[in-house]
Amino acid sequence: MDGVVQMMGKKINLFYVATTGILSYMIADILHEVVGHGVTCIIIGNKVELLTSVYFKSSPGNAAVDIGGPFANLIFGCLTFYVLRKTSFARLLLFQVAAYNLFWFSGTILHSAISNGDWTFAINEIIAEPFGKLLLIISGILSYILVIRYLNTYLDAALKNNQGEPLAKQDIFVSFLFAAAAALLAGLLFKPDRLQAAMEGLLEMAASLPILFLKFRENSFAENHNFSRLRFFGLIVCVLYLFFCLTLGQGIS
Repeated sequence: MDGVVQMMGKKINLFYVATTGILSYMIADILHEVVGHGVTCIIIGNKVELLTSVYFKSSPGNAAVDIGGPFANLIFGCLTFYVLRKTSFARLLLFQVAAYNLFWFSGTILHSAISNGDWTFAINEIIAEPFGKLLLIISGILSYILVIRYLNTYLDAALKNNQGEPLAKQDIFVSFLFAAAAALLAGLLFKPDRLQAAMEGLLEMAASLPILFLKFRENSFAENHNFSRLRFFGLIVCVLYLFFCLTLGQGIS
């Protein structure tokens, strides 16, 4: 009997870990595309022409709209990190939401240094090439260093002070894997260019790769036998992801 309960616990916890990653990805993506780009566009009076999980187009183009996405990630990431430090509730979810948003902010800076991105137009308005790209590279690297430092400091303090269940490396890895798969699948639903949109989704998640190398404990999945709550949470996330795919995944013109 104990063996059956333990097996159920592992399956339910795996489901919870996977859906936590998917939810964290959706939150970061909606904040970037809808809240950051979309709301900024509407506030300044521009017209939204295309909104997907990876693309945003407005008319006319505007630097404030471009950087609205990264700043939405930065602000919400900082707020989530603050809440995370004050509570041990839903630590796996809150930690990933904070990390993904902060890493996405840093990633957009580096991406704009090597290609046309959210910061390209804004930086070109301020500094001429090649100094603009150099500034983006330095800023992006420094941003990543600061985010990694603060997240590792939190992990060290949480483990030392026994603040809730310690976050496990395997939990984070599995969760990130499902988040990346969710980003890929959502991109594939964009009919005009499925492959490119899917690659853009993976590129967004690639910005958060440093999360896999933070100072987590080595243990496997945390034991949590509250089956009904974990199963209910997972099912809710699955429904939300389906809605996400049918809207942002396919794209809204």
